[in-house]
Amino acid sequence: MSDFFDKVQAMETTDKVFEEIKKLNEKLFKLNEASPMWQQVKGMIDICHHRQQELMAHQMEELDKTPDVLEIGEIQSQVYTPEYSEQELLTTLTNFYSKEDKTKKLKINSEPSPEPVQQPVKQAPEPSSEFTIDVPKFGAKK
Repeated sequence: MSDFFDKVQAMETTDKVFEEIKKLNEKLFKLNEASPMWQQVKGMIDICHHRQQELMAHQMEELDKTPDVLEIGEIQSQVYTPEYSEQELLTTLTNFYSKEDKTKKLKINSEPSPEPVQQPVKQAPEPSSEFTIDVPKFGAKK
């Protein structure tokens, strides 16, 4: 069967594959459907059909003249980046989120926030020996 597969794959035109399908169909019609040979010839026809589909897809791809990238034109854009002072930025953000138009100046705390103080780490007390029991370990040998 692999020899037949190689033979079909070596066929470069759909005409040759079509002729092979035609020959196999003639042989198929002469065989009994219950015969194992009928199944084998049917499989050979399927191989030919797959090769024919590959060749036709290849031909369609060669005939397709659409470019890989579609050129749709150019656009012009201008980027505008406003430069706000800190005061204007705070006022604008506050007005945006509060949905109000306030023009009063907001104050920025210039005082640095105090740094957190490290808390001493407390050691956990040792467990009492009177409550300690030996727990057997699974698979351990004495």
